[in-house]
Amino acid sequence: MTGHFDFPILETGRLILRQLTNDDLDFVFRHFSDPRVNEYLLDEPPVASLAEAQAIIDFYQEPKANTYNRWGLVRKSDGRMIGTVGFHKWSKAHRRAEIGYDLSPGAWGEGYMSEAVRAAIGHGFEHMALHRIDALVYTANDRSFRLLQKLGFRQEGLLRDYFTLNGVYYDHYLYALLATETGR
Repeated sequence: MTGHFDFPILETGRLILRQLTNDDLDFVFRHFSDPRVNEYLLDEPPVASLAEAQAIIDFYQEPKANTYNRWGLVRKSDGRMIGTVGFHKWSKAHRRAEIGYDLSPGAWGEGYMSEAVRAAIGHGFEHMALHRIDALVYTANDRSFRLLQKLGFRQEGLLRDYFTLNGVYYDHYLYALLATETGR
């Protein structure tokens, strides 16, 4: 499978970024039901069933408007999927999209997410003709905003009570990176 036209397979030094497939069902279920992965993913409740995991895969396989995608991060050294990265809310007219990402705890602290997000950003600016990439980060997610800052994103503001989960509202920081800030 080569992925959607706008979202082909990407390769980095240690990773292959490819579209999620039905073969990834067990990973998607385990990954998105893990409380450590979900600690800061406050826009949706944790996955509670294989049917919910399948719905995630189906959503990203739907070619409709291609305003979103999710690459699975496959580690080259052992062929294991270790996380995901992708774009949401792609507005071709305004040349912007929102990036999201998550990583399995066994791969934390090894630089994989930096490598994957850098590849996704490069693809966004070079092949999707993005001018702006947004990222929304829960205010307690230090690792995520340190990653974004390392990659050149700037914090633009605080989105108060932006997401609600189980009746609780959560503030999120808005970060953004412009193509012109990367020399593109």
